[in-house]
Amino acid sequence: MSDISANLSLPFILPSQAQKHVTFNEGMRRLDALVQLVILAADQTAPPTTPNDGDRYIVPLGATGSWSGHEGEIAVFEETVWQFLMPAKGWVGWVDPANEFYVFDGTDWLPFSDTLDLQNLDMVGVATTADTTNRLAVASEASLFTHAGAGHQMKLNKAGAADTASLLFQTGWSGRAEMGTAGNDDFAIKVSDDGATFHTAMVATGATGRVQFPSGVDGLAPADFGNGPLLTTDYSASKGVDLVVNSTGLLGNSYNYPPEFTYDPVVTPNLPASFYYSGYFTTAVKMQEFLPVDPNKVYRLQSYVRQESLAGDWSAFSNGERHAQYMGLYAYDADWQVINAQHHMRYKHNGIDSLTTLAAPLAPGDTTITLVDSSGWNETNTSTYNRGVIVFGYKNSAGYQYEFYSRLVEPDLFDLGQVNKTTHIITLNKPFPASMGNPDDASGIWPVGTKIANPSSGSSFKYAFYSNLHVPQVDRWYSTNGYIGGVDNSGTNYTANFPPGTTYVIPFWLPNFSNRAGGFSGHPDTGTGHKVWFTGASVTPEPMAVLSEVLTGANTGRKDIKAPVGDFATGSVSLVAAGTSIDPV
Repeated sequence: MSDISANLSLPFILPSQAQKHVTFNEGMRRLDALVQLVILAADQTAPPTTPNDGDRYIVPLGATGSWSGHEGEIAVFEETVWQFLMPAKGWVGWVDPANEFYVFDGTDWLPFSDTLDLQNLDMVGVATTADTTNRLAVASEASLFTHAGAGHQMKLNKAGAADTASLLFQTGWSGRAEMGTAGNDDFAIKVSDDGATFHTAMVATGATGRVQFPSGVDGLAPADFGNGPLLTTDYSASKGVDLVVNSTGLLGNSYNYPPEFTYDPVVTPNLPASFYYSGYFTTAVKMQEFLPVDPNKVYRLQSYVRQESLAGDWSAFSNGERHAQYMGLYAYDADWQVINAQHHMRYKHNGIDSLTTLAAPLAPGDTTITLVDSSGWNETNTSTYNRGVIVFGYKNSAGYQYEFYSRLVEPDLFDLGQVNKTTHIITLNKPFPASMGNPDDASGIWPVGTKIANPSSGSSFKYAFYSNLHVPQVDRWYSTNGYIGGVDNSGTNYTANFPPGTTYVIPFWLPNFSNRAGGFSGHPDTGTGHKVWFTGASVTPEPMAVLSEVLTGANTGRKDIKAPVGDFATGSVSLVAAGTSIDPV
């Protein structure tokens, strides 16, 4: 049997041992030195000059004096001498100056933190529970990631482009915003108000770096500027002093021209480009942007046109291979609704305007209409529109009521013979429809004095640029000139006036109108590849033009236009009746 303990080498009291207290006291002294081990220093190489009884030190490498040769041992000062205890692997002591536990690894004393292996941990939870999905979980008011002397970079790495690397912001564990590369390598920011439907606010394309805002952008300009798109310098330059954007092809593309046209920078009348149409006529084609106009003013309408020559014998046709071309304006109201002829045209019987007023209230469901004067109402024309009613009480979305423009129009409301020119009562062939009722009255009743007329119908196109135009020669550019201005209150749909209600216009064409399969109206079939070029579509105010309203006759309310024409020889400018002209370039 050993006379010391296996772990701390404490001396045992042996049988029949004399002075047992000496052995016992030695064991107590050793326990006092090792239990609750507090070390005063682990890096002091020389013994202190005035140690206190019970002071303990870890003897470091390079120890001197009485500690020499005891590196790694625990030096304990007992009364007057240093005692040295050899540690065993796993002993732990608190090193007071370092404020840290040290552990003996069998060879050296090491700070406890140096012995911890924090690599490849399965998960870490700080004040909360981590799991297999959220392997690092932190519950805290904030998390700090700071530099180690210079910068600091956080990295989110994914295995492939189709995977997701993102930051997700939640409310009550429900997603509200996400930013990162989700499903591709484009950087995107998405937001949601319910955690189910997300809206993409911004996308930065990885391949180009270009930024998109798919949901739109607010606040880039004062709210008073409106909510339209921002303009670029090139866009503004392409308008010049004109209302038409990219009229000369300055943008280097077909923007604003009809998709049926093809951009052509080669065949052009000294302009950046032209736009050609090939083949048979199909339908009217128009530009893309609305042009805001003041319908009380006069506008000069200019353009360029060129017809392609075509091999063959066209002598049997008066215009050869030259086809009829049309160019005009669509008119739109303040709510961007197209204004058709029936919205302002009025029937005139024997030259007498059907415009009158109600002599009695008119309500939905009524079968008669009582007028102040029916002398201008239709009693001979079978057209359904000429046997209808237009009520001039229409208001736009802002509440403005138009005087001579209305969308309250209904055809085929009476038959011939149902207009009594003596009593001025119109007998209807069906009840007055609810859709024609007064929107400002709960019962839809129109009061006495409301303006009312027979509508009429005609072309809704304003061929103010040119109509049925054949260029004099093929393979040559021509400049065209026309005018439009003033509001037509005559009800006749005068081509050179804006229809009442006009706020915007859009230029349009009927290109190669007479080129049809098999020929059309004295024109040959010149095939699907026959080209006509257009460019320089221009709508500009003409400040020197003057207007004069027609005050008598069937055209009362129409505006006649005189426009300035210069004479090079005399150096004079005269005002002449406005018309359409075509001149070679």
